[in-house]
Amino acid sequence: MDNNSDVLYRMLVQSVIDYAITMLKPEGAVASWNQGAERTIGYAPDEIIGRSFALFYSEEDRRRALPQRGLDIAATAGHYETEGWRYRKDGSAFWAHEVINPMRSDTGLLVGFAHIIHDCTQQQEQQRKEREQEARFRLLVEGVTDYAIYMLDHDGNVVNWNAGAQRAKGYVAEEIVGQHFSRFYSAQDRLNHLPAQNLQTAWRTGRFEDEGWRYRKDGSAFWAHVVIDAIRDDQGKLIGYAKITRDCSEQQRIRNLQREHEQRFRLLVEGVTDYAIYMLDIEGRVVNWNAGAQRAKGYKTDEIVGQHFSLFYSAQERLNRTPEANLGIA
Repeated sequence: MDNNSDVLYRMLVQSVIDYAITMLKPEGAVASWNQGAERTIGYAPDEIIGRSFALFYSEEDRRRALPQRGLDIAATAGHYETEGWRYRKDGSAFWAHEVINPMRSDTGLLVGFAHIIHDCTQQQEQQRKEREQEARFRLLVEGVTDYAIYMLDHDGNVVNWNAGAQRAKGYVAEEIVGQHFSRFYSAQDRLNHLPAQNLQTAWRTGRFEDEGWRYRKDGSAFWAHVVIDAIRDDQGKLIGYAKITRDCSEQQRIRNLQREHEQRFRLLVEGVTDYAIYMLDIEGRVVNWNAGAQRAKGYKTDEIVGQHFSLFYSAQERLNRTPEANLGIA
């Protein structure tokens, strides 16, 4: 039964092709070699058995005695695990996940090591690309000065802080990271639990967007366009929130001026009584009506708005389509 188990186990190890599974002698010489080892590292069994596994390391690693150090740690601690560059028979490098476990007899005597290598080059390359993308994105975010871009944890505490946030709100990163974002709201907004409501909306719908007054470190107010996006992991668990704030004070000032100008102009037009001043849509229907129009033509606003201006012409002129002709000329 034991012999059969040993045979089956050897067959199992030999059949594995994605992992290099080998046995090393106590000094590090290769004692066995499976298909996965040949596929991964390139040596046939008769080329490598009896030679040191240090062949898989770079010359620099061998000078630093890294192969022997791995064996020593495994013998002492019972396990050694690492990642790094290893080398195939043809000299090409691959990123390896390496595990070394000691094998001992019933009396505790070290008889060798189980040595497993997995080629993780593709995963390493993917991780490298992801790190580069993250680094570029971080540089991008940190370099933006016109938008405050930062992250909140799930409780609303500031996690990071870009140059735009410092410029917009006045805090340097050391002053604000770890603080709750509600400090950017007015005292009344905090009493009304507005910050919590905004986070709740982002949590529930995935996004919150609004405009309103926010406050800088020095207490001054600015009109802000605010977006809060929920950040979730692959399983949908909430990680935190991405928050983007833009200072729109100048745009708001211009909008206020425009509204004031429009209001003053409307009051001016509505206050004129010697002239009928009103607007038509493109088809000639009355859109608005001032006091001068009511005085001159006799219609009240609710009587004339929406009616065609041809009402002001004679029947003959309407038959001659004079109103339409005048619009065409205009």
